[in-house]
Amino acid sequence: MAKVCILIGGSHGLGKALHHIYSQNGFRLVELSRSGTGNDHLFLDMSRRETAIDTVDQVLADLARDHWDEVQLLVNGATISPVGPLALSEPKQWWQHLDVNFTVPISIFGRFQHHFAAHPGKKIAAFVSSGAAHSPMDGWGLYCASKAGVNQFMRVMALEQSRQTQPIQCAILDPGVMATDMQATLRQASENQFSQVERFIQLHQNGQLAAPETVAQNIYSRLAQPFNNSEVLDVSGH
Repeated sequence: MAKVCILIGGSHGLGKALHHIYSQNGFRLVELSRSGTGNDHLFLDMSRRETAIDTVDQVLADLARDHWDEVQLLVNGATISPVGPLALSEPKQWWQHLDVNFTVPISIFGRFQHHFAAHPGKKIAAFVSSGAAHSPMDGWGLYCASKAGVNQFMRVMALEQSRQTQPIQCAILDPGVMATDMQATLRQASENQFSQVERFIQLHQNGQLAAPETVAQNIYSRLAQPFNNSEVLDVSGH
C-alpha cells in the first residue's frame, strides 16, 4: 500500500516520536518544521504565515498528483509563548502566537481539503490539541483560545466533509501532559505569569509526565482504528 504522512512539527518531542513510528510502519514521511533534518524535512516557520502557507500549499499540490491508498495530515506544531496575562506581553507577540497556533493550522487544513477533495482512499486530518482547549488556565489565555478555536474548526470541517463523496476523516487528539520542551518552558515561568507553575514542577519531579513515544504510539494506533468524525481522541500516556 502507498501511504504518506504529512507531519507539521516533527523535529522535537511528540513530533519526533510521530516521525519515527510512522516511518517504522511503512509511511512515506513529509516533515515540515523549523529545525528538522533529513531527506524528508522541509523548512516551515509557522510564525511567517504567508510563506508558511505557500510552502505547505506546494507540498500538498505535489502529493495530490500521486496515488495514495492512505494520506494522513498531522498538525502538531504549536507554541505556548507568551505565558501570562496579556498585560505582561505585547500585541506583536499575541499575533505571532495566533498565527502559529490558529491561523496557519486552519489554513493548512483548508488547503488539504482543496488539494485532496476528490482524492480516493483513506484520508485523515488530525490536530494535536490540548486539555487547555476546554479547561481555562490562568496565564494561558492565548493558548486556550487558539486550541479551542482549532477544535471547533475541526468540528465544522467534519460536518462539511460528511456531505462529500470522498470525505476526509477529522480527528482531535488530546495528548495529555508530556515531557516536552513546552513543559520545560512552563516550569521556568513565574507565579505572576502562571499561578499553577508549582504543580507542573511537581508533575515533572514525580515522573508524571508521559513519554512522547508513548503518546505517539497511542496516536498511531488510535488513528488506525475507526473513530467518529471530529471525535476528541484520548491519546494520553496515562
